[in-house]
Amino acid sequence: MTLSNAFLAVIDPRAIPDRDREPARFGAWVENACLAHAWNVGQQVSYWREELLEVDAVLEGSWGGWAIEVKTGTIGRADLRGLAEFVVRNRDYHPLVLCDQPEAVAVERLGIEAMRWQDFLPDGPRPV
Repeated sequence: MTLSNAFLAVIDPRAIPDRDREPARFGAWVENACLAHAWNVGQQVSYWREELLEVDAVLEGSWGGWAIEVKTGTIGRADLRGLAEFVVRNRDYHPLVLCDQPEAVAVERLGIEAMRWQDFLPDGPRPV
């Protein structure tokens, strides 16, 4: 994680990624921006992975405990397996998917809270 996407823009000769032409790199930049924001406002940010399961971020701090998955493309049930497993094992954490609005509706149909990543950046997660 780089604590500011400005650093990424300065050191990467390819410039800021185009969402349509470089979706994977764009997603990595969004994920970095979200995690850097959480860190920069005083949240503890860590990562969880066990074999094939992973969670993009585990946050602890004044926002509470959150297990977060950041997605900028389409989201399927399989994309959320790690998030689901983490919160089953760690019941003090709330699952949250940061994504685009159309995907947020689909995620919430699965019973998982979703939030537009654009809304997360200024304010963090909704209070629980």
